[in-house]
Amino acid sequence: MNMKSIIKCGLILLGLGTATVSCEDMFTADNTLVTTELAPKDTLYQMMGIIKRMQKLADRTVLLGEVRADLVDVDPLHSSADIQELAANNVSATNVYNQPADYYAVINSCNIYLAYVDSLRNSQGTRKYYEKEILAAKCYRAWCYLELIKNYGEVPYIRTPVLTSDAAEDIVASGKKEGMVTIVTDMINDLINFRASENDELRQSYGNYSFNSVSLRDVTIPVRVMLAELYLWRGSYTGSQADYEAAVRMYHDYFTFPSEEVSTGNSLASWPNRESRRPGGSYSQNFSENDCAGVLPMETSEYYGTVSYLRRVFCSQDSNNYYPAVVASQRAKDISKSQDYCQLILEGGGFPELYYREHDANLYSDYKTMEGDLRLYSITDGPDNVRDNSTNSRENSSYNNMYYLNQKYGTTTNGAQYLPFIPFYRNTILYLHFAEALNRAGFPETAFAILKYGLSYYTMTNRSIISQDEFDRLCLITSLGFTVQEPKFTDDDLKKQTTGTVVIWNSDVFSTWNIVPMDQQNPRRMAEGGGMFQIGIHSMGSGDTEYNELYYLDDEETTSALKTYDEPLEMVEVPRLTRNSTHEDTLAYNEAIEYNLWADSVNIAKKDSVDSYNAEYLASPDIRTKRQARVAQLILEEEALEGVFEGQRFYDIMRYQMQEMGGEAIGQTITMPAYIEEKYGTTTKMVGKPWFLKLPSR
Repeated sequence: MNMKSIIKCGLILLGLGTATVSCEDMFTADNTLVTTELAPKDTLYQMMGIIKRMQKLADRTVLLGEVRADLVDVDPLHSSADIQELAANNVSATNVYNQPADYYAVINSCNIYLAYVDSLRNSQGTRKYYEKEILAAKCYRAWCYLELIKNYGEVPYIRTPVLTSDAAEDIVASGKKEGMVTIVTDMINDLINFRASENDELRQSYGNYSFNSVSLRDVTIPVRVMLAELYLWRGSYTGSQADYEAAVRMYHDYFTFPSEEVSTGNSLASWPNRESRRPGGSYSQNFSENDCAGVLPMETSEYYGTVSYLRRVFCSQDSNNYYPAVVASQRAKDISKSQDYCQLILEGGGFPELYYREHDANLYSDYKTMEGDLRLYSITDGPDNVRDNSTNSRENSSYNNMYYLNQKYGTTTNGAQYLPFIPFYRNTILYLHFAEALNRAGFPETAFAILKYGLSYYTMTNRSIISQDEFDRLCLITSLGFTVQEPKFTDDDLKKQTTGTVVIWNSDVFSTWNIVPMDQQNPRRMAEGGGMFQIGIHSMGSGDTEYNELYYLDDEETTSALKTYDEPLEMVEVPRLTRNSTHEDTLAYNEAIEYNLWADSVNIAKKDSVDSYNAEYLASPDIRTKRQARVAQLILEEEALEGVFEGQRFYDIMRYQMQEMGGEAIGQTITMPAYIEEKYGTTTKMVGKPWFLKLPSR
């Protein structure tokens, strides 16, 4: 390696809240950056150094977002004091998960990397290569800052390298901190300006390199995803319609980017048939590396560095004597049980039947999580007999169910095996965030379609799902940086209206189920197009949601105000004229023709009047607001069903409350969404506790 320079730097300190500081306040870990004569491997090694630093953030990112929320309970006998503090929302300055220094270690490494590599990108014709690396580092930095402000509210904001202890002390002495709007805005501007470059891919693949069997292409965060998340959080804080629309644009562009398309897939937790007493399905396939928008690779052996201990926290296994520290709460079970599992039964030769599973735990033996939605059961079920001895047998465990999170955190009970990666963002969760952005931007029908049907050419062109008004407004949101045109839009005016907009979902790639009307015999759930499927997210655990009449957008009050089309005027029979017809017959013929033409015009006018009234009524601001409130509740429930144990819940509730009340209005104290408390009861775990952690002062 032709080494050009080695830079040793101290990391910035966080001596906040005090007027005096000292060198003891500094984070003392060193960062070593090697810059070289543009050798690809050298910049690769530097990037791996940043990733190695990020490994310290993996477990805490999940635990801070999950344990402080209401979907899990902590066993005080089998959990650490630090985890118990998280569960009580009373986190001390010495808590191992309250260490912002580790985030700033990554940020400073990125700042140093960007300062030196950026100076090389225009030399020797290597700009495109270095652009990908620079963008990866900028996304890591943006991710760290977003995590910091989600957890601390306001933090020091530094975008230049901190190379000396004096520089670090100056930052601390200033006491200057920035909040979400300032930091997120700057991160957006940083990435948006870079996004406008000529580079199409914008993700470094590093050839065939891998990190502990994880492809290095997958360890970077796609820029469209990072921008979408930043816009969603800023929009949630400010209520900005423009921010929500920008988030919609970025999520759409990520999901539909040519040759990199991302669908929901059709991996479900499901009942095989009416008689089955045990669910099955392929839900586990939703948690592979390929189903994530960037993953943080972890060491698989403590000998080599930082490993993840999440499996020990969440799963029954040898290393914790089958007593997990964190288990699903009653709240998580209640949300799961309250869902209505709908099953389309196709009897041989007969008409289809909708079958709703019972809400009766006695029907499901000891497996109470089989009620309602099946995702909680799918990720918490374990073998009936784990080990037959007095110390860790199922009979001697304090829990009736073994909490093997066998899809999310692996099936092994061997505590020596560690997780190979932690996702930055999982694609199904991103689809739910996409639904959030759509709903808050004023598109509740499209957001609801993500939950019930899945987005595709079929749903985009079905006016009973997405109205003409909402479709036309969606066409005003254009994609950024590329244009995809759906070939089925053949009408010239429609093609002009839709080209380059977010209504384009290529049906040859994004298939959806053909939703056959229930009055037809033997409907089949057939795919429209190619090998990628789009299904409603709710169907991943609650059955054939597209047919579920209990999963609705408009309540009875809304639908009762719709006008119905009165019985049409009947047509008269037109007499047949022959060569023997009389003059009177001709008069009767003409009269019948004239009457039918009049009746037909009246019928058309009546129908158009009813359709026009209903369309205007459903597009009215009051109904749209009502629909947005309904869909917002469904999305938050769906995020709980799909994202439990993944570290999303605390931030989902925070974001929901920001959207409902305004970012400034939520203050410092946690409040729960009113409908959650009304539907599932109150909880003292979160209410009245602080939203944000305190930055350590010394």
